[in-house]
Amino acid sequence: MEKNLLAVKSFLILLVFVASPLEIFAAETLTQQLAARKAAGAKKGNTEVKKEFKRATDELRKTGIEKNSLQAGVKVPDFHIGGKPFNEFLKKSPVVLKFYRGSWCPYCRLELAAYQKEYNEFKKKGYQLIFVSPDKEMEIKKLMGKNKFSFQMYSDVNNTIAKKFGIAFKLDKKVSVIYKKFGIDLKKAQDNSNDELPLPGTYVVQKDGMISYAWADADYTNRIDPLELLKKLK
Repeated sequence: MEKNLLAVKSFLILLVFVASPLEIFAAETLTQQLAARKAAGAKKGNTEVKKEFKRATDELRKTGIEKNSLQAGVKVPDFHIGGKPFNEFLKKSPVVLKFYRGSWCPYCRLELAAYQKEYNEFKKKGYQLIFVSPDKEMEIKKLMGKNKFSFQMYSDVNNTIAKKFGIAFKLDKKVSVIYKKFGIDLKKAQDNSNDELPLPGTYVVQKDGMISYAWADADYTNRIDPLELLKKLK
């Protein structure tokens, strides 16, 4: 019975979130892959569910979270990552710091794969590539083990770091219910019952701690393409 229920939930997730593998893998850039997924999602799934997602996204944007989050030209706040001060990372080289929602998010998985593909290009430019997520360390280790990512990934318990950047928010109640129906259990994945997530955010931090580029979007289906970001790095 449980296996059948899981199969139904997985099918629902596919209908709402996922484009055909052929459509996705035929696209070359992250921007194209995201567009293909969104186009396929527009044709499939429950209309009411899609309306709720759009409403929640629009309402989140109206809160001003994007413009009130950390912007380029300010110094990065003090915080620890992976058990040590972030400044310790900057002593080695500048950092591209990226926030993702969790391993359960298909848009995040596309983003992670795209950045892995360009990992060596970031390295050539002298930048460390670091991803953080509210997922538990165990979830991140599973993800790393399955995908063999070259970049660093760390757990941001309770969105502590995301809150310092001003990109953490409480998930819309109706969307939270829909997620649970899909089998997306944030408490299990993140050990947090507050239903909080970070916006997809990207911050380029120079060795002196100054943020030279900042990007955050209330729409979780949007991401900064690694090819576009590479052009902005000195």
